[in-house]
Order: sequence, then C-alpha cells, then structure tokens
Amino acid sequence: MMACMSTPKISIRALKAFVAVYEEQSFSKAAARENATQSGMSTQVKNLEIRLGTDLLVRTRKQFDLTPSGRVVYQEGQAILRHLLALEKQVADLAGTASGLITLGMIPTLTRSVLGMAMEGFRAEFPSVELSLVEEYSGSLLRRVMEGEIDFAVVPAGDLPTGLKARFIARDREMLVSRPGELPRRAHMDAVPLSALEGRRLIVPSSRNVRRGQIESTLQAHGVHLAELLEMDGMLATIEMIETSDWMAILPAALCHADRDGRRRQLNL
Repeated sequence: MMACMSTPKISIRALKAFVAVYEEQSFSKAAARENATQSGMSTQVKNLEIRLGTDLLVRTRKQFDLTPSGRVVYQEGQAILRHLLALEKQVADLAGTASGLITLGMIPTLTRSVLGMAMEGFRAEFPSVELSLVEEYSGSLLRRVMEGEIDFAVVPAGDLPTGLKARFIARDREMLVSRPGELPRRAHMDAVPLSALEGRRLIVPSSRNVRRGQIESTLQAHGVHLAELLEMDGMLATIEMIETSDWMAILPAALCHADRDGRRRQLNL
C-alpha cells in the first residue's frame, strides 16, 4: 500500500522570483537581489503562471500590478518564505548548540552541596542537553564509567583505574565533624590537631571510597589511635549519627556547608 500525493505546482524558487519582481518592480533589480539573471527571473515567473494557469502580474506603463490571483499568491507566498527563513535559522542554531543526553555520576557530598547551583548554570548554558544523574560513592562511580554505564563522574582525587582519564577541577578541605560540645575547649570552626581524635570513635567510608585510604594513611602518619572505627557509606546517615552520639567523622567541607552555623554539628579545621 502506498500513499500518493500530487506534485506541488509552486516551486520555492519560482515563488521567490515572483515576490522579488513585484517588490522590486523590476526584473533586473529582482535578479540582483536573488543573485540570478534577468532572463532566469522572467522564466521563473512565467513558469509559475503557466503552472497555476493564470496571470499573476499585470504590467502597466510604470509598474507591475497584481491580479486577484497574484495578490493571493503574493500574500501567502510572503508567509511561506518567512516560515522558511525561520526554519533555516532554527536549524542553523541547533547545529551550533549542544544537545542530547549526558549521564553523569556524583558523590553525595556534591549532590548535597553544589548540585543545585551547578544545575542552574548548566541549564542556562546548555538548555537542549538532557541530564541523568547517578548518586553513588567513588568506587561504584568509577566502575560505572569504566563499563560505559555513565559518561563521566565527579569523584575525590585518588588512584585512577587503568583506562580512565581524569582532570582536576577543584580543591576542598576536610573538616572534623562532631556534635556541639564534644571537643572540650574547642569552639566551632577552631583549628584542631589530629591528636584530638586520639581515643575517639570515628566513622569512615568503606574501602570502595578513595577517601578511606587517605584518612587511614593520614591518621597512621600522625600516630593517632582510635577507640573504635565504624564503616559507613551513607553520608546523610553519618551526619545524622554524629548529631546524636559521640561518633565523629572527617568529611569534605562542601558536605558541611549546611552546618556552618554550628547549631546541630560542630565543624573544626
């Protein structure tokens, strides 16, 4: 089964020639406007009249006038040509605009702190790009990138698996987070030595998280001995537990942005 349609009687080229001749009131001026020859413009207008079976232009002593049919073709033709110009511009704009789907991964630290602002800026610059976000910890995100499940991930700096490339984008500082008053004689946002963790209970991420190795190596280098260590990969669960117990954690400053007032959790450098 086929769908059959009649061939259009009006070509765009002939329509542009007809509109140009009437507006310029001259075949030679219309030819210059359309970058064509005078004879070519005349042929296009004549062919259009033949295809439509009626005269469109009437030549008087000093100008071209429109016949009733010519007035209809001219008015509708202007609208058609305007739509074509708008279509060409839209396609040209899209050709220079990024579009499609990007799947990215972020660690909870960033989704809790900078995601909202980053999304606003990204949407303003790339309105035609669709985003899909995966929130996990660094180890899982790196695996997803390697297996092609996501396009890229923003993770803490650390050892990079073979086959992946990375670019440094920002530096964040670590904060010692505890419930208010847990560290005697230490005020909110005071600098404290790592020795303040001696004999304390510390929440750390699992070994899949690149920060785990960094935290342990730093504590070992400073000879800090903990009373107890709790492995927990949930950032939100970690900060909630800190608020209601004597557990502490070393967390990125970006994650602690909401606690800068020190009312629910104390931050120390």
